[in-house]
Amino acid sequence: MENPRLVVGGLTGILGLFFFWEGAQGLWAHFPPHRSKHGWWQCGRGAFNIVLAIMLVTGWPFAGHLLVGLIVGAHLLSTGATLLFGPVTLPVAHPEELSRHPDGRLGLGEHPEFSKIRDAIDLQEAARRRIDTQWFCVFLLTFFAIHVGRMDVPWNLVGFLAPAVAAAGDVWFAYLLAFVVLLPARLAWRRMTRPLERRVWNGILAREENERGIGWLGWVRSAWLIPRFRFSRRADGMRESPRAALRWGLRVGLPFTAILIALNPIWGFSWFFNTENWATGVWNRWAEVRTDTWREAMIDAVETKYASHPARDRLFEVEPEGVKGVEDFSFLVIGDSGEGDASQHCLRDGYLFLGKRPDVKFLVVSSDVIYPAGEMKDYEPNFYLPFKGFTKPIYAIPGNHDWYDALEAFSANFMEEDAARACMLARVETDGRLTTTTESRITGYIDEAARLRREFGVSTGWQRGPFFEIQADRFAFLAIDTGVLAQVDSRQMEWLKEALARSKGKFIMALLGHPFYAGGRDHVVPGSGFEALHDLLREHDVQVVMAGDTHYLEYYREPRPAGKQPIHHFVNGGGGAYISIGTPLDWPAKPAQRDCAFFPRTDFVVNKLDSQMSPWKMPLWLWVKQLRAWPATPEFAAGAFDYDRAPYFQSFGEIRVEGSRNQVRLIPHGANGPILWRDMEVFGEVIPAGKRGEDGVEWVIGMPGGTK
Repeated sequence: MENPRLVVGGLTGILGLFFFWEGAQGLWAHFPPHRSKHGWWQCGRGAFNIVLAIMLVTGWPFAGHLLVGLIVGAHLLSTGATLLFGPVTLPVAHPEELSRHPDGRLGLGEHPEFSKIRDAIDLQEAARRRIDTQWFCVFLLTFFAIHVGRMDVPWNLVGFLAPAVAAAGDVWFAYLLAFVVLLPARLAWRRMTRPLERRVWNGILAREENERGIGWLGWVRSAWLIPRFRFSRRADGMRESPRAALRWGLRVGLPFTAILIALNPIWGFSWFFNTENWATGVWNRWAEVRTDTWREAMIDAVETKYASHPARDRLFEVEPEGVKGVEDFSFLVIGDSGEGDASQHCLRDGYLFLGKRPDVKFLVVSSDVIYPAGEMKDYEPNFYLPFKGFTKPIYAIPGNHDWYDALEAFSANFMEEDAARACMLARVETDGRLTTTTESRITGYIDEAARLRREFGVSTGWQRGPFFEIQADRFAFLAIDTGVLAQVDSRQMEWLKEALARSKGKFIMALLGHPFYAGGRDHVVPGSGFEALHDLLREHDVQVVMAGDTHYLEYYREPRPAGKQPIHHFVNGGGGAYISIGTPLDWPAKPAQRDCAFFPRTDFVVNKLDSQMSPWKMPLWLWVKQLRAWPATPEFAAGAFDYDRAPYFQSFGEIRVEGSRNQVRLIPHGANGPILWRDMEVFGEVIPAGKRGEDGVEWVIGMPGGTK
């Protein structure tokens, strides 16, 4: 078996030697007889690398794989800074090339005038290099400051990481514009106009040789030919020096990027083009490898905290008023709702109206309560304000975005105070206290959540974990947290097995963070923990499995062996986030289950995007619509088409538990009320007999022992 400490120790030693050797080379280059005019830069990098080597070897300020990752990241940053801002030397031409035009395709031959122009341009380039570096820094600092202001980040090292990632994304956009748009356009124009350039140069050189003066061609020479000469000289440098190419990309791309940043609020929120949301990718990588570890530590901490609880075996059960001891009640489920914009508010009147009915007892948010990174600062506009007026209890399971802040804000808002504090402290301890989260910050989060509940009259804070169960007389509701990677840790799995055993003989509805089926495809990877979860729910005859994550409304009927009721799968993630256009535009010819359906229909989505598409996005839309985004997928570009204008295709679900009639009814609602069968795209035998397109959609599923 591998020894992780031995592996980390060996890697630390190898990297330490490498950084020390690289640092020594940089310092050596600063001293005679090796000193060059750029030795100061090499010396600085050398000293930095030696410091990194010492930190690795001594384990300061902490030891382990995390230190290795941070130091390697610092080394990569210094390497990138060298590429961007380090000294650049243009290639030195051979003596016979000095008197030739750098664009050999002009075929102009040798002429002393070219040598003079080359020397003048090289002097100008050397003089402006320092100025360019200063402007690069000014642009980056300005971008960073803009993102800090727009993102409302906390003023600490971790808080500044998000705007730093956004600024790095701006640099990437600058290079994308430079090398994908501007450079090909300039090269194409240069090729088209090269015959004219050759003719003008021949005319100028002939007049000079005849000592007639160049007259009005002098203006053409200065305004058109010299810039083209300079570009040819730079192109030579870019071919021979990646560093020169990178600097050129910044020089031409950053000004256009600044325009894009300024216009972004005008275009509207877009997951695809807004670099301020790319920081979620950083949090995603962090959370996806830590979620199970965090959750297990949280469960242990909560069980320790509630060791004396009288019903310790049902520690994660919640008990909404009016559910136990009654046969009939209803509740609502809304998924992926946390945008805080029109796409979320378009459903508000619907669930507030239903929430006033006496039979509706509670509401559950199924995945991604808060976008983009589950932060506390976003709870007021993205949760409390949209749900203001819904006075029944609200429960939730976290989605991947809620885990991006290590579930701190989710814990503070949805868990009891003692449970929330225990969970957050457990996460801090699990990460070796390498975090900006302190006990005072934890208290501040809990106090802020309590204040928001009072101000908005929203009933939360009833859970003791990121998963829970509700046990009625004939109905069991099990809400399962699948984290970032659609996984369930061993401790939660223990709870789930016990909860399923407690639910035996009842109608069981499971709510997951991720769906087993979505976009017409089976998302269960053979041999994975997600497959084990699917098998477990089948084994216990779960009748309904509902999940968020995919921003659409979908239905699948999974057949079972003879004598077993089918499992009804619902994707219920259309509660506010952008619509996942991969579902209608990339539906497979043979879906994962024969009987299935989705809302809205394909033609609804296409007609809306055709009519509302921005001109600058039209090429992207045509690529997605006509070519199915090949070689990517339509879902890959879905975030680019987030149009918060009517018609709205968001949705949520109403679940009516009707024990008096031995049935459970699931009714989907859209922005304009109950969804009709004509609004759905249906495959197989989904529409009940006798129902027409004008009828409202509902699925009626019999309870165990019933007749449905």
